[in-house]
Amino acid sequence: EKINSQEQEIKNNIEKIPLPQEEPKIIEELEEYTPVIYGRNENLKTNIIKVVDISPEDDMAAISGEILSGTMEERELKSGKFLLSFNVYDGTSTISCKVFVKPEEKKKIVKRLNSAKGVKLEGKSGISNYTHEMEILANTIIETEGIKRQVRQDLADIKRVELHMHTQMSQMDAMTSAKDLIKRAMSWGMKSIAITDHGVVQAFPEAHKMLGYDNPDMKILYGVEAYLAPDKNPVVENGKGQYLEDVTYYVLDLETTGFSAVTEKITEIGIMKVKDGEVLDEFSCFVNPEKHIPQRVTEVTNITDEMVADAETIEKVFPKMLEFIGNDKNAVLVAHNAGFDIGFLKQNAKVLGYDFDYTYLDTLSLAKDLFPEYKKYKLGKIADNLGIKVEVAHRALDDVDTTVKVFKVMLDMLDKRGAKKIEDIDQVSRTEEAKKEEYKKLKTYHAIILAKNYVGLRNLYKLVSLSHLHYFYRKPRILKSLFEKYREGLILGSACEAGELYQAIELGKSDEEIEEIAEFYDYLEIQPIGNNNF
Repeated sequence: EKINSQEQEIKNNIEKIPLPQEEPKIIEELEEYTPVIYGRNENLKTNIIKVVDISPEDDMAAISGEILSGTMEERELKSGKFLLSFNVYDGTSTISCKVFVKPEEKKKIVKRLNSAKGVKLEGKSGISNYTHEMEILANTIIETEGIKRQVRQDLADIKRVELHMHTQMSQMDAMTSAKDLIKRAMSWGMKSIAITDHGVVQAFPEAHKMLGYDNPDMKILYGVEAYLAPDKNPVVENGKGQYLEDVTYYVLDLETTGFSAVTEKITEIGIMKVKDGEVLDEFSCFVNPEKHIPQRVTEVTNITDEMVADAETIEKVFPKMLEFIGNDKNAVLVAHNAGFDIGFLKQNAKVLGYDFDYTYLDTLSLAKDLFPEYKKYKLGKIADNLGIKVEVAHRALDDVDTTVKVFKVMLDMLDKRGAKKIEDIDQVSRTEEAKKEEYKKLKTYHAIILAKNYVGLRNLYKLVSLSHLHYFYRKPRILKSLFEKYREGLILGSACEAGELYQAIELGKSDEEIEEIAEFYDYLEIQPIGNNNF
């Protein structure tokens, strides 16, 4: 009886044990699998297109890609439904996708979206009222195997040596570590790679640690992509010892169809002959460029194709202009940013077979010396600072008139500082304050500096340190004269389209000027056309 009583008690206790809580989950997992995460069927009604090709004009869109990790967001709406947001990448671009789900469906759908290798979806596409970017409001989401990727290989028989490479130490220009770059280069069978971050050398220690007994075949080239600043351009070029009291100034301004003296044309010439502060004569005319004036140029100069249609071509205008200037040995041409205007005149003289050996003076460079406190040096801004009224800007003779008025003030200042000859101008124009601040006004160009030995590495560190300590203005600047001082053990390359050589060619400078620039560099860098498509 006692045994029977214990058996009955055990039976009663067993009946009280609750069923396992996991049972519904087990049943759920046994449900038949379907690739449909959201929607009613597996077939999309719209053809799949690339994300990059989706247009604001499209009403519906279908894409296939991968959900980017960490982009899933959910927000409960007043209706009780949830709005799920996530970003999909398809190999061409990324787009924000949204879907409205019921509360009872949310957990299951979020779980599947987070675990899916890839998805294809379709829905209404358009510009978001909130982000003002393209988005898709999905009505169907189907699980896929994701994007098929191939491992990129370098199949070249002779491997390249990359002389221009940025790591994540280059501000706003790269995201990859030196370690990963070197690993990739080694996997491709490369024997050497240069680290050339913008203005800094912080990636060197990490790169150095990648070398050793495990990587005996890999060599690191230590370098930097420098912001190289050619020391100040002289105010006066081609001076011939003229005494200022005898000089006749021909203040000029050109309007053109563009920036390059080689490929673009002159549309207007304006010149004023000035002696002892008085305007003696004027020369002004339109020039038929025999090509269309771009709309952006017309907006600046107000010169249209119709205005120059009946004008003479440069072949007829140029000798008239030379006749106006004459053979005065004391003549000095004056212009604001003279390198541009004189560059066009020199190029046309060369093409037409004329000599053009004049002394010329740049009021832009002179203004930077005389007015170091100014922030901007556009002609109109300088005139405004000096209390000079500007009538009309960007028409040749109007700009000349403004330049003449500004130049008179400059000549008075030079006279008070003791300038007697034209060459004295560069000596007396800069105050001590201007000399200290000069580096801030210099134009900088990209250049690659590589260390070829330990002497060069030490000099490279010296240049980088000085550029940050003494010549930092928005970016660390290395003056050309400073580079010359510490050039031993270093190799200098002309760098990308932002380099001095490329810029000179793009601006149409003469062959002589381009060759002079190229002579300063040890090697010239020519990048693939795709790098400069912009």
